[in-house]
Amino acid sequence: HGEELLATERDFSRRGRVNYMLGRRLELLARVEALAKSLDVPADVGYTCETAGYFFKATVAPRWEAFEAEARRAGDEEGAVERHFPFSDFFADTPSPLFAPAASGAAHLDAARGAWRHVELEECRAFELLRSSYDRGNYLLTKHAKAVAVVAMTCTHAAIKRKDLVSLAFQYDNLVMEEAAQIMEVEAFIPMVLQNPDTATGKSRLKRVLLIGDHHQLPPVVKNLAFQKYSRLDQSLFARLVRLGVPATQLDFQGRARPAIANLYRWRYTSLGDLPGVLAPDGPHALAVPGFRHDFQLVHVADPQGVGESTPLPHYVQ
Repeated sequence: HGEELLATERDFSRRGRVNYMLGRRLELLARVEALAKSLDVPADVGYTCETAGYFFKATVAPRWEAFEAEARRAGDEEGAVERHFPFSDFFADTPSPLFAPAASGAAHLDAARGAWRHVELEECRAFELLRSSYDRGNYLLTKHAKAVAVVAMTCTHAAIKRKDLVSLAFQYDNLVMEEAAQIMEVEAFIPMVLQNPDTATGKSRLKRVLLIGDHHQLPPVVKNLAFQKYSRLDQSLFARLVRLGVPATQLDFQGRARPAIANLYRWRYTSLGDLPGVLAPDGPHALAVPGFRHDFQLVHVADPQGVGESTPLPHYVQ
């Protein structure tokens, strides 16, 4: 519910990512048209990713291979790389010259190979073949997320979508669980099994699990008192591991509150200190809050607009 509070117009949802890739596809096809124009190719090669792929194989790649052969024959001959490079017109609008006048032939060849990486056409063809936004979103999740990406979800959503993620062959190596001390123990195992084990080794691809939380704060919410106390369902996996002495790193400095406020909960932690930012005499924590007489005090909040406490969405209290 906090996406609209971000100071950005970008949409980071699955639909937003798909729309970004569709826009990226149009940008790349426009670059393909510019490349074809620079090579005097009259055909409409930038109509789709498929036609762009044919153009790459039939025109771009052969010219690069011919250039590589000419560069090998010329060796370190002065001006040979610049003379034989087939994409000079395409890179004519670069901020600085592609080939520095005083550079050696080897430096020119390195510059040409660096430019070649920009000439290569990126594949967005799947977004032409997949018509529905649902299929495009699944493609992004399972294919584009294999490099470096973050897929965020709640444990409840992981349980609901587990069958779909497994059928899509979704894979991941690392799992980070935020507010792990508020997650029931049985829930904590669900995000660990969102992929099938490797068929060859029989082992899961998951390599590491990082639990972040604070077992001194609220435990998991279990409304049934019998389950909560007698079955210990209010104990999180995070709290169990800490209780059993599993090595854990505990922060020993806080920077979220004035020292006087931090004293209210400092007793719950072992030697909890204050970061320099909250102790600085000219820092924001040292300034008085307009309308407040003390460092902290209870303030009566009047019923705004006669609405009082409301729940516009389930579990969302205002």
